[in-house]
Amino acid sequence: MILFTDNINSLLKEGDVEGLMEALRSRDFTVRREAAIALERIADKRSFDALIEALRYEEWQKDYPILGGVRAAAARALGSIGDPGAVEPLMNALEDPDIEVRISALRALGSFRDERSVDAVEGYLNDPHEDIRKNALITLAELDPGRGLRHAAAALNDRSWVVRKAAARVIRNLGDERCLEVIIDKLNDPDLEVRRQIVLAVVNLGEAAVNPLLEKLSDPSWQTRAVLVEALGEIGSKRAVPRLKRMVSGRKRDENRYVRGKVAEALGLIGDPDALESLIEALNDPYIFVRRKARAAIDLIDVEPCLERFDNGEISFRYPIFWDLREVKDGEKLITGSCKEHGLKISFKRKEASGVTAEEFSDILIDVLNMRGLFNVTRGSVTVDSEHGYMVTGETKKDRIVAFIFKKKGYVYYIYFKGPIENISRSYKYMRVLINTLHVEI
Repeated sequence: MILFTDNINSLLKEGDVEGLMEALRSRDFTVRREAAIALERIADKRSFDALIEALRYEEWQKDYPILGGVRAAAARALGSIGDPGAVEPLMNALEDPDIEVRISALRALGSFRDERSVDAVEGYLNDPHEDIRKNALITLAELDPGRGLRHAAAALNDRSWVVRKAAARVIRNLGDERCLEVIIDKLNDPDLEVRRQIVLAVVNLGEAAVNPLLEKLSDPSWQTRAVLVEALGEIGSKRAVPRLKRMVSGRKRDENRYVRGKVAEALGLIGDPDALESLIEALNDPYIFVRRKARAAIDLIDVEPCLERFDNGEISFRYPIFWDLREVKDGEKLITGSCKEHGLKISFKRKEASGVTAEEFSDILIDVLNMRGLFNVTRGSVTVDSEHGYMVTGETKKDRIVAFIFKKKGYVYYIYFKGPIENISRSYKYMRVLINTLHVEI
């Protein structure tokens, strides 16, 4: 039987494992690859032998890169099936010339909690390729958390930010107080995303981290002080408030304007009304960054009893408890929410837009609103998640639309609020809190 790629979807829908195994031996390598991916999705034990055969690399395959995709899918499928007989072939696949196959084999070995898998994976922690080191570390932590945690602490010194970020994630998920000294010392990592992960790892240790963080606030590096303050704000301990108040205003305030702004932000996150006097004083700071952060912190403290924290590992922010949020995650639409009592709707979306700026995207949105007949359409500049962005508003006779647009790492994000004009006006402070506490983890 001659098979085409269109046939693979039919076989997959029918659950025809025999047909897919036949396709896995097709002379058409595209069909072979699609069959391997389909068998990965089904993960049926009957395909075990066929997948072992498909995983095996032979010298003639070097002229056909597409077959790397077949071997990689076979490795992932074998991991999903979980038959211990796959361990040895997967270990052999760690030497495959195709990096996608090697990574897939590493991740598949995470399904087999035996000493052979642990030792094999551990042997790739110093591989020359950063993606191999990263995946070896993640898999080792899954197989042996204790050993993975020790290696993650060492990997915080890796030359690659990709590996350091993975190490920080491992520590964030598995860490205990024994890691505290190590991760606090790495809070000044040069990469923003690595620092963010280390901050979250410190935050996960909660109150135990407060005193060590406070002790390091005299560090001569303003970058280090800023990150220490960020961690204290995320932990939310009121024990930090007296020291932070002195850093944001008064004669002994921190000499660096960025640090003062981060201190104001932290005080807002902690939410202690005792900080209000210092924050109000900071509204007279000579630098707009500090004044803006102080204003946002005052707003946050004002509504703190009404807020909850949303954090799904990718997006985090604070929001009023009267909103009902639902995660969607269909690639573009990430979160939707509503408040029936106030007639409000919220939608959090993103688009992959490597060639479009946030300003250009806001132009497109303005055109759309104008075409729909909205009036009073305006645009202003805002900062969202430390990125320059835009706020676009428009009105119908009954409703107002408010959209916040910013770009981060190749994606344009836009948060879209809609509701009766009066209710939207009353909810502006809650919108500001959400936007001022928003963080997208890339």
